[in-house]
Formats: sequence, structure tokens, C-alpha cells
Amino acid sequence: MRLRPFALREPATVEEAVAALADLDGEARLVAGGTALVPMIRLGLVAPDRLISLHRVAGLQGARTAGGALELGAMTTCGAVERHPEVRHGWPLLARAAGRVASPAVRNLSTVGGNLAYAEAASDVSPALLCLEAEIHVAGPGRGRTVPITTLFRGFYETALAPGEIITGLRVPAMPAGARSGYVKFCSRSAEDKPLVGVAAVLTLEGARSVCRRARIALGGAAPTPIRAARAEVGLEGEALSDAAIAAAAETAAREADPLSDLMGSADYRRRMVRVWVRRLLTALRDDRPVEG
Repeated sequence: MRLRPFALREPATVEEAVAALADLDGEARLVAGGTALVPMIRLGLVAPDRLISLHRVAGLQGARTAGGALELGAMTTCGAVERHPEVRHGWPLLARAAGRVASPAVRNLSTVGGNLAYAEAASDVSPALLCLEAEIHVAGPGRGRTVPITTLFRGFYETALAPGEIITGLRVPAMPAGARSGYVKFCSRSAEDKPLVGVAAVLTLEGARSVCRRARIALGGAAPTPIRAARAEVGLEGEALSDAAIAAAAETAAREADPLSDLMGSADYRRRMVRVWVRRLLTALRDDRPVEG
């Protein structure tokens, strides 16, 4: 399907982008990498009168550390996150998840901010950022604000962003000292597909019995939005990571899931895959061995 004609605006500052978005001359859409928006336009799901490109907006790209935390510009691509040496060293979970997004061609176009704003339930990046307790920087017609990622996703393709607001970046706190982390995704077809189920986890373990002092587990493709498996986390904390404890956590996570059925798999199948992949990931992290998947 050919693209419907639209006007293109290319602001140079965040303030100009916010102003362009506020103009009441038809429907406007922000475009970052375009990997989600362009297919939606081609399918006729959205028909914007104008697109506001963020490519020329200064200060929205790049990664840097500040005060022990990672600061990422919203226009930083998933490919850049995957390759960035500081991210790979200090936040390997985020680098791994970004490196599992679709294909290299898509990773070099898709942006972290666009990924979050799209609110895709089957996201690779969002579960990792949920485990890392990222904070999202937002600009809008009023004052800028910071949104905890735990409150960003409101529903199916819906976020807490108000009309006229733009994600400008995110802050990712330092990982706990000695923490183990991993991300696995299960695809029913190609490895370049969106995950049927994705699981991210960060564990802080102590002693020879691998007692879990802190657990963060997040799921993609297992509910209308990316979610934290909060009850599974609580059940692990203070417990030695025995096979039985891991199996119980996987069962709890499966019960917390609220998956939808689609052409890739039924809700029941997705829930079973949550159980399988949470168990596999937690076992690999406990045994301190490479995570496969």
C-alpha cells in the first residue's frame, strides 16, 4: 500500500518539537526510527496529516554515565546500545536485550525512546528496563517530568504520556554490586521475530547456598503490556535458589501473566512458555553459566 501524503516537520530543538506537536492542524505523529510507525501507516492503521521527525533535535542521541547511572538519549538506536562499551560493561542486561531486537538492520534504525513510546507488549528492551528500574525523561507543553518505567505502561499500546509529551531520554541506575542478569526470548518462528515470550531477570545472590537477597523479573509478550512478575520476586527473596524454589517462582510468574492469543500462539501456550523460560533463566543465573535463548 502506498503511503498517504503527509507534511514533514524537522524541528531542531525539543521545544520546537513540542510546539509542532501541539499545532491543531490535523493529526500529528512523532517519527524516530520509523520501524513501527511506517508499517502502521502502510497498513492504514494510522493516517497522520503531518510527521514530526526527531532526527535533527539536538541532545537526544548518545549514552553517557553520570553519578554512577546511565543516561540514554531517546533517539539512541538499539544497535548503538548493544555495541556501547560502557553499557556492555555496566548494564549487560540492557546490551543483551537491545541486541535481540529483530535484525541488525532494524536495530540500527529503531530507537530506545520510540520502543518505549510504542508500548509494544512483546518488547525486548522494556523487560530489561523494568528489571533495571529505569526512569523516563519526558518533555511537554508544561514542565518536564520523570516517569518511573513501572508506571509508564498503562494498557495495550497505551502509555502514561499526556497529549503533546515527548520521551527525551532515560536514566538507568547502576546495577547492584555482584548482581547476575540475563534476558531470554522464545520465538515460535524466526529469531528475528518479536518474542512470543521474553524474560529478563536481575538476581543478587549471597553465600554458597545462593540465597537470593534481591530479585527482579520482568516479562514481555505475557500480558497487554510488559510487566514485572512482582509476586515471583517476593517469593524468591530470602530463599536459597534450589530447584524447588526456582520452579515455584516460575509457576508464580506464569500465574501473574495475562497473555493474549494471536497468530503466534494461544494465551495458554504463552503462559506455559513463561513457566519454562523463567525456570531456565533463573537456573542459568544461579549456576552462573551463559544464558541460552
